[in-house]
Amino acid sequence: MHDFSPEQIDALCQRRCAFALYALPGQKPHFCMQADGGMRNGCEGKGFVIAAYNAAPAIIGAELSPPPAPQQFEPLPAPLPQHPATTREQYHHLFTQYTAALQHGGSLNKVVLARTEDTATRQFSPAEGFLHLCNTAPRAFNVLFHTPQHGTWLCSTPELLLRCENHTWHTMALAGTRTNATTAWDAKNLQEHALVAEHILDCLRPVADNISTEGPLTLAAGKELEHLCTHIHFDMDAANLPHLLSTLPPTPAVSGSPATAARTFIATHPDIERSCYAGYMGPIGEQSAHLYVTLRCMQVFADRCRLYAGGGLMPDSEEAAEWAETVAKMQAMRHVLRQCSR
Repeated sequence: MHDFSPEQIDALCQRRCAFALYALPGQKPHFCMQADGGMRNGCEGKGFVIAAYNAAPAIIGAELSPPPAPQQFEPLPAPLPQHPATTREQYHHLFTQYTAALQHGGSLNKVVLARTEDTATRQFSPAEGFLHLCNTAPRAFNVLFHTPQHGTWLCSTPELLLRCENHTWHTMALAGTRTNATTAWDAKNLQEHALVAEHILDCLRPVADNISTEGPLTLAAGKELEHLCTHIHFDMDAANLPHLLSTLPPTPAVSGSPATAARTFIATHPDIERSCYAGYMGPIGEQSAHLYVTLRCMQVFADRCRLYAGGGLMPDSEEAAEWAETVAKMQAMRHVLRQCSR
């Protein structure tokens, strides 16, 4: 049993307020909202943090649970996307542009190319979609969040950014993707993974102690995909969290390598309006944090849902394989749409 109804949550998604409904891996859903329906800048206090791609975080204070009556908040206009979804032709153009930069012999080693795909919907329930994800992907971090600035997002992500429990911190390098297979990981994925792991370690060394690694290991992500994962454990004073969040994300897993050069390249050669995709979110407290990268996600609009996916390009990447990887990464959200649209 839950202390909310799907109808109540769906109605809040149509109001001028901010909230998060989330379930940590293996745990029950939890609702988070401020009494005034707002947010505040930063990542201090107890609540739910949301940061768009390459943007500063904001936090929804943990003041209300269960959810309030939606009528307390002003209605929002029906949301519509500001930009069209990615076409296959646009993806081809960007792939050619990105790989040419990688092959040019400059500083870039990897760049992440992202794309979007729209699916028309009728009477799709974000709340029922969230509950479906909790039932079918209990090992992921499942989230439905809504703000007037970002809109309504549904996410089922496997990628941990930072976790702190009992003063012990944990993060992971998650990069390298394949469909479930018995063959060894290829050189492209191994190199891509190594770039991400080294960036994370570089960010940790100035602020952390007793850093240890485990991996790379093969991590299943749903029924179809596997990723390379290195777990990283460390000690850190919680006062260093804001500084670490200013340097760590977006990691090379969602931007490229070297991180600064890749972020600059993407900004000058934009693929999509990333918004919350490849940002991060999650609950924090005085002595705890569970922050995840916003992947395997979609944005809910009045007449459609927009799915997001990306892949890390290396100099020898093949376009057909990279496109197929994005198709596979969108499957979880496609399944939600099939099951929860009337």
